[in-house]
Amino acid sequence: MNDVINIMNSIWIPILLAVLCIGSGLYLLVTGKPGIVRRRDDKRLLKDEKEYVKGAMILMFFMALGCIIMAAIIYFTANDMIATIESITWFAVFAVLWKRNEDKNGAM
Repeated sequence: MNDVINIMNSIWIPILLAVLCIGSGLYLLVTGKPGIVRRRDDKRLLKDEKEYVKGAMILMFFMALGCIIMAAIIYFTANDMIATIESITWFAVFAVLWKRNEDKNGAM
């Protein structure tokens, strides 16, 4: 029983992050507006708002997948170091893809 509690204490953060990323992705899907992924005071026009929102939505789901994989690594291996390396690598890839989306469809 103690092992289950320790594992749950370890995976609740990545699961919470996955839920937040999925919620952000669903917001983008439903509204079609980039409001949740851009600053409120950013009034610059986007090159292509529809494609920007689509790219951001896909990237939010991509990040949620990374969080779920991190939780699975912790759950099945109980090795926090491997999960940390995976999450840092996943976030670096996410950052590069986000920059590409920003350069292609972002603010003019």
